[in-house]
Amino acid sequence: MRLLLDECIGDRSLRDALIAAGHDVVRSIDELGGGVDDSAVFAFAREHQRIVVTYNNVDFKLLGEENPGHPGMLLVYQDDKPTDMNTSDIIKALSNVDTTYPDGIAGEMVVLNGYRW
Repeated sequence: MRLLLDECIGDRSLRDALIAAGHDVVRSIDELGGGVDDSAVFAFAREHQRIVVTYNNVDFKLLGEENPGHPGMLLVYQDDKPTDMNTSDIIKALSNVDTTYPDGIAGEMVVLNGYRW
């Protein structure tokens, strides 16, 4: 998958693990700088055909609803509990999304938490 890690989720260790798992990954902070507005991140993802991966679900869901022609979004919910997704959970869930959506997730907003089986 061609992924864009939003600033809130985009640490280097996750990026590196996703690349090692075979994904094409960039971080918004590297491409656009820090503190960039969500709409700029969303526009970059659309322009470069990258799926947004974020913890900032409320804002990106609104952007996706307003602009349904996006390359897809992977929303990760974290509650500061032991059940939160870690890097290996995210990698496994992405594999499951790939299997579930063989034609890709363009226009979809997928909650990644539901794909870690």
